[in-house]
Amino acid sequence: MKRWTVFLSVLVLLICCCLPVCAAETEDAFPYICDTELLLTDSEWISLEELAEQISRQYQCAVYFVTVDDYTYYGDGSIYEVAKEIYLTYDLGWGTEKSGVLLLLSMAERDYTLIAYGYGNTAFTDYGKDYLSEQFLDDFADDDWAGGCRDYLTTCGSLLKQARAGNPLDITSRIRTWHLVLISLILGFAVALVICLFWQASAKKAVKRSAEAGHYLTQGGVQITQRDDCYSHTTQTRTKIEKSSGSSGGTTVDRQGFSGKSGKF
Repeated sequence: MKRWTVFLSVLVLLICCCLPVCAAETEDAFPYICDTELLLTDSEWISLEELAEQISRQYQCAVYFVTVDDYTYYGDGSIYEVAKEIYLTYDLGWGTEKSGVLLLLSMAERDYTLIAYGYGNTAFTDYGKDYLSEQFLDDFADDDWAGGCRDYLTTCGSLLKQARAGNPLDITSRIRTWHLVLISLILGFAVALVICLFWQASAKKAVKRSAEAGHYLTQGGVQITQRDDCYSHTTQTRTKIEKSSGSSGGTTVDRQGFSGKSGKF
């Protein structure tokens, strides 16, 4: 009986010791929305944190949004280098590949950087990062932090969905879109040309045209003493079309496995 009492006492002690550790781990877990500058209200943070977690779980690629006062307090180098240091220090990312994308705002000089890692490099190409930035920069320029964060998250979800379907947004996607537009314009022009030719042929049957301008004058209108139809000249206009060098697309990845884009908001 004494042996069982000692065993139960040790078990209770172990449980009590483990609880603070678990609580500490939960509290120290890096959130998807890390707003150290308190730009978001409590309700906005809760809503955006749930959205970020939902997108991250659905596409197995973590989506982070971080705000700081001055990025220079958190590491050396550019804001891009500091964002990478944050990502590595806090062991961010989804799964064994640590896949993810992180948007860091530094309020001191209104700097931002957008970095990707693992599968994030596949889903967020160089062209994709440009497109993604266009969706939130106008909001942040107007100090609409919740709106900008939501646009960032929803666009991340759209790009991840497109990438998981096997067609990540890239420069080639834009080229294909322009090809479709060009084909539509050509088809529309061809249809319009056929209609015009048909209308012209019908008009010729209804009205017999004269080759001389004098036949179109009414009786007693103008007395023409001499008529000459002379060919003068033909005007040609030529426009030089510049060839674009284009881009091969894809994602530029550095030696640490990150890709990114930085700027001002």
